[in-house]
Amino acid sequence: MIWGVLLYCLLTPADGHHARERLPFFHGHVFENSPAASKVSGLSIPVRRINAQKWCPASGIHFKLYGNGSDDFRAFAHHKLGNVMLKTSRVLDREARSDYLLSLGLCCRTRASESAVFEVASVKVDVLDANDHAPTFRGADAVHITLDDTTALRSVVYRLEAVDPDSGNNAELTYISIPRNGSFYVVPKTGEVLLVDSLLGLPSNVKFYVFARDHGWPPLTSKGVLVTVAPQRWATRPTELAGPGRGGRSPRALLDPGAVVSLNVSEDASIGSVITSLSPTRFTSAAFEVVYPESESSPVTVGRDSGDIMISRRLDRETGPFLELNVKIQDKRGVYCSSID
Repeated sequence: MIWGVLLYCLLTPADGHHARERLPFFHGHVFENSPAASKVSGLSIPVRRINAQKWCPASGIHFKLYGNGSDDFRAFAHHKLGNVMLKTSRVLDREARSDYLLSLGLCCRTRASESAVFEVASVKVDVLDANDHAPTFRGADAVHITLDDTTALRSVVYRLEAVDPDSGNNAELTYISIPRNGSFYVVPKTGEVLLVDSLLGLPSNVKFYVFARDHGWPPLTSKGVLVTVAPQRWATRPTELAGPGRGGRSPRALLDPGAVVSLNVSEDASIGSVITSLSPTRFTSAAFEVVYPESESSPVTVGRDSGDIMISRRLDRETGPFLELNVKIQDKRGVYCSSID
């Protein structure tokens, strides 16, 4: 007899716990910024599913929501369909709250009373995102970059980052630059600014705007960030320090006669990487040729038509901490030799 009473006491709470877990669950959604009294889509609770007659055999069934945020919705019974539905009580903002987990209570009176309410269902409402925020850039509205004009091509010289408080496609961004220029390329997915053409010989700064645009509908675009790149002339050594025989003629060359261009390159640079480019911006046509060392012993090559200095073999700082090149640049008006360390 004692064991029977103890078993009854142990089983009674457990049975009540399982009864609570067996409450029917319903799920719906509503878009943010929808006007008040908007219906929650995808959520329709059949009265027979919650067995309302079991709790209230008489007339006067009344439904009410409980839980954190329940005042943002109201429940009503659609008598023709025999369903319980939800409508919003105010305009919702997904950025403030993205979902609600509520309880549907049933009251047997015409007025809700806490003591007469039975919990008959669990309800979850998702607040879906609307594309109501334009991307914004972090930091200033203008960026000024001073860049050495011998910077290796495909170098990342800057990165811009925009944020969008929306979600999903509404928060996915694409970066664009206006106007397009031949020297820099903005990676659409990352906002990285890449150097894609040589800055040697550019007479003035390069200016362009960068915008961020989301993938929502309609797509929203940020305010532009003005990017100004000021090419900084590489440091040169006097002709007498460059060694004999490096002066020569100066037929309106891209580089000054007898000048020495110094470049720093990581020994981990991959084969095929472009270190820099002696772009013939001041020539009608030009040809480039390595005079020293011979091509068979040099770990770098120079494009005959492009002037790109490219790594052709693996670099090793321990065996060769520096490399000196003599490059011949020829145009229609003469020949000029340059030295590059």
